[in-house]
Amino acid sequence: ATPAKNVSAARAETDVLAERLKRQRRANRDELTALRRERADLLRQVRLEGVRRDTVARLRADRTKQIDQQEGRQRALLSVVQRALASAKRHVVAILPFKRKERMRRLQRIATDLAVSHPDPARGLTQLWRFVEEEQALTRSIGLSQQAIELDGKRRLVQVARVGMALMYVRLPDGGVGRAVQRQSGWRFERILGGPPRSTVLALFDDLENNRVFGPKRLLMSTPLAAADRAATAHEATSSGGRSTTAHP
Repeated sequence: ATPAKNVSAARAETDVLAERLKRQRRANRDELTALRRERADLLRQVRLEGVRRDTVARLRADRTKQIDQQEGRQRALLSVVQRALASAKRHVVAILPFKRKERMRRLQRIATDLAVSHPDPARGLTQLWRFVEEEQALTRSIGLSQQAIELDGKRRLVQVARVGMALMYVRLPDGGVGRAVQRQSGWRFERILGGPPRSTVLALFDDLENNRVFGPKRLLMSTPLAAADRAATAHEATSSGGRSTTAHP
């Protein structure tokens, strides 16, 4: 081969190599661009994940704080309701023993509901408030009912004539009568003996059975009335085994 041909062949080979290098550089550049784009996408995803993680952590912290605050309010309300419940139980024991077991059972059901792992003090408060409203209604009502009582050491089912929550008389199946009396040891039921006191109580039963609720009523009392009760009573009295007062329901 002549020198000219050798130069021409070398030039052709150089051109081929140059074109191959050019293509390789272009491929490398395209690959680098793709890698950079992929890296940018990954960095953006990392940043978004960091933002999401921070948002979740903040929301979790806020939620935990809200739960703690809510539980604190629940505990505070629960304490208030439990104290009010204890006060209501003392109230039931202290006043007239009208259907005391039934009323105490209602309060005990509320207490049982509040003794669970996750109590609902708001519901307990609603139930207790309803109980208080019914207790208030009892103080403003007069009526007949039946109740089992302890009298003369025996359990007896009797008719009950109740005047608010101030007076409570009972009539036995044999025609005998009695009343609830508060002694130092607590409330107890005692028989009413003697003609006039017995007649006073029987007359009240007769009036209530015949729906004669309104108007003056002669009532038998063993102790002076409280000031609030005296305002609702007249002052006619006799004394024979007790005091009879004409009241105006």
